[in-house]
Amino acid sequence: MERERLKEADPLQNTVYEKVIAYYKKWGEREKNGRVLIKGDELEYQQSRQGFLKYYLVPFIEDTAVSSWAVFEHLIKNQSGRHRHQGGIIIYVLEGHGRTETDDVILEWKAGDLLLLPIKPEGSSHQHWNMDASKGCRWVAFRDMLVARTIANAVDQVAEMKGGTSTPQTGVLKTEWKATVEGEQVPLVTSPDELSNVNLFDRLIQLRDIQRRRLAQSTFLIRGDELPWELNQHGKMQWFLHPCIAYSAVQTQIFYRQEIPVGSRSGVQRHGGDVVFYILEGEGYTELDGVRHNWKAGDVMTLPTFPAGVVFRHVNTGSAPVRLICMERNLVHTTGVDRQSGFEELQPCPEYRDAHKGA
Repeated sequence: MERERLKEADPLQNTVYEKVIAYYKKWGEREKNGRVLIKGDELEYQQSRQGFLKYYLVPFIEDTAVSSWAVFEHLIKNQSGRHRHQGGIIIYVLEGHGRTETDDVILEWKAGDLLLLPIKPEGSSHQHWNMDASKGCRWVAFRDMLVARTIANAVDQVAEMKGGTSTPQTGVLKTEWKATVEGEQVPLVTSPDELSNVNLFDRLIQLRDIQRRRLAQSTFLIRGDELPWELNQHGKMQWFLHPCIAYSAVQTQIFYRQEIPVGSRSGVQRHGGDVVFYILEGEGYTELDGVRHNWKAGDVMTLPTFPAGVVFRHVNTGSAPVRLICMERNLVHTTGVDRQSGFEELQPCPEYRDAHKGA
């Protein structure tokens, strides 16, 4: 009887503090035990008002390790529905040829291109069309759910998918993707001694105006076949979005395409996690903290977030080159490149090592 009374009398387990601890423990257990690999051939397209969609990641699918991204494919047989929402979505074209009409501007795209939906007041209304009647077109989209909350994202279905016309009826066709933006910067305050001579509110307004001018000059479409390849320690890459690229309409993400030759691998990297890889071509595995996860084209591989980061590499085990795309949040100017992990390339890829022998 005395033991039972003591158990009931313990008030600490019901405090908000203890509930906070339990919340973070549950979140950490999901990162540790959730699925990091999502097999594309185990998923099906579902017909919706917007079109034929297949979801890899979405917040209410709770058995995945990563919970802060929505990743889905859209198969466009003729045309999608039309909806309005805040931007920030990144769309990579997997196959086919099509057009997107957004706010009276028409962007024409093909496989390998990256389409950007900008973040703007009141969002934008947009619709997608397939331009090749002999086959459908298909793309994969990435939405950052953390950014979505900060921009008050909501989806309003303007029109449902239907047979209808195969081309946009209104809008100005924009074919040029290259953009040049001004290099203007707001001066940084580098010492507390400077504060008495600076109006920081005015500098915030200056920064706003610079960002508005850049958005007006930026590009909403990046042509993959016109980007250069670079060989770095982690591998052979093309950069679509990067913290040092100022001409893109979306600045909230980092995005690259990587190619791994037959019989080769990427570098070995320590990383903060919360990253999404979509396998475009080939087969192989990702070694994540010593555990192999086998994948093939059409699969999504993710990196969870741990206190000390994760260590990973990609290995090509097939008879053809592997191509993959990578998406992560651009936190370079907030939490920093290191984040909690200490960002490091622990071993270079073989191609980089061979190219720099004796250097």
